[in-house]
Amino acid sequence: MKPTLGRAAMAASLLLACALGSSVFGAAMAAEPMPVTVGAYVNDIHHVDLGTHSFSIDLYVWFRWQSAKLDPSESVEFMNAFEQWGHTHSRTFDAPIRLPSGERYQVLRIQGRFSRKLDLSLFPFDRQELRVQWEDSRSDGGEIQFVVDPDGVAINPEIRLPGFLVQPPRLTIDSMDYPTRFGDTREAIGRSTFDRVSLVVPVQRPRFTYAVKYLIPLLCVIFCAALMFFFRPSHVDARVGIGITALLTLVALQITLNEDLPEIDYLVLMDKIYLGAYLFVIAGLATVVRTTWKMDGRGWNEAKAIRFDRRLLAGLTLAYSTVVILLVGSAFH
Repeated sequence: MKPTLGRAAMAASLLLACALGSSVFGAAMAAEPMPVTVGAYVNDIHHVDLGTHSFSIDLYVWFRWQSAKLDPSESVEFMNAFEQWGHTHSRTFDAPIRLPSGERYQVLRIQGRFSRKLDLSLFPFDRQELRVQWEDSRSDGGEIQFVVDPDGVAINPEIRLPGFLVQPPRLTIDSMDYPTRFGDTREAIGRSTFDRVSLVVPVQRPRFTYAVKYLIPLLCVIFCAALMFFFRPSHVDARVGIGITALLTLVALQITLNEDLPEIDYLVLMDKIYLGAYLFVIAGLATVVRTTWKMDGRGWNEAKAIRFDRRLLAGLTLAYSTVVILLVGSAFH
């Protein structure tokens, strides 16, 4: 009897283990996130507003998925919407349609402004990435897993964005970890993870055009300021007048430049070039004062003062040219 009972107990244990294994496997299968294929088409980009760090865009976003229990086209949430009241979302189909593959399919057209904190440290030779980001507001990363469509993302070839050159866009998917459970006490831990889809549209300014617009006027002022070194040292009033006029012109040009920029807490590339220009002009004025003082009973004749002016002009020109080349070159890398 004992061997029989032992075999029966062993069989029961095996059955129980199989049942437990099946339930665990079933639970694991049930916990698998549902893949949702996403893609996008950029129809138009209307405007990039530096003052508010925002841009307007018109795009199509599509979803393909299997389960009838979830509809990501209804629960999609755009994370960087700007002025939500001005956004319009329209569905291509009244209800998701079934594709021959068995997947459900829906297309949204999104029009509105989105926020993007722009890094202007290399202005006016900066390159920006305009981003539209969305998540599923009802299902975290354990229920839905976004997958980029093999067709990926496309852009209207006729797009023209004034002031920028538009480059090919891309779609990226990242896991966003929120250090909160948003007040949901059902969550065992105090964090939530969601898949975030980012539509990235790189843009950059035409470098030659902006170099002409911003650098040529500045270099003209520097050239005029350098003329103070070619006047005879005895013409003090003319030399000082040229330097002061050049300095005031630089201030006016920089004020005009900053009117096109938002309030930022750092220097942009053009600010650094202007600082070098200020130093150039101030050093020129200091040279005028020094040569005048040296010629006024200090043993310098006019020829010696002229030689000093020429050497200092060469040194200042070389130093300022090097600074401009290094700054502009860093922006082009």
